[in-house]
Amino acid sequence: MELLAFAADPIAVGAIVGALALVMFAAAWHKFSEPDGFAASLAGYRILPQWAVTPVARLLPVAEGVLGVGILIPITRPFALPVLAVLVLAYALAIAVNLARGRRNIDCGCGGATHPVSWGLVVRNLVLAAAAILASRPMLDRPVDWFDATTLVLGVLALYGLYLMADELLRQASRLAQLNRHGGEQG
Repeated sequence: MELLAFAADPIAVGAIVGALALVMFAAAWHKFSEPDGFAASLAGYRILPQWAVTPVARLLPVAEGVLGVGILIPITRPFALPVLAVLVLAYALAIAVNLARGRRNIDCGCGGATHPVSWGLVVRNLVLAAAAILASRPMLDRPVDWFDATTLVLGVLALYGLYLMADELLRQASRLAQLNRHGGEQG
């Protein structure tokens, strides 16, 4: 617990916040660009009543975009980061509930190519929530020079690139598991 008592370096926090903002913007973009597909994915979770699916499907990308902007603005960051953590935890819970129900063939609604739900997506969202909580810690008050600014930009790109690679590995692992399940049924 003492580890959390230390103030965070502003460059590390900035890299996390920048990467989280990119994750939120990309998530919102996917949902905005394929609204009917996202609504169908959301309905597939069978968590919301049918009448709520379309309004929630239209509201979630707005919330993700607002949170992406909110975490970038220092004055709104202390509020936006915990809300972002709660949102991705809600996504993790929805996925976990469906996995516990044995429903592995539904699309996560993450956007892009089909991405079947998996425990890896639950872990991914737990990591995103933890990153948001870590970034909400108090920051050191120190001057930032050009080297720090360069490190910040490279850190954002590195963390976001790591997220994209991990997400694609999860997507491919889920697809492979589906193929193996269907191949086992045929053989």
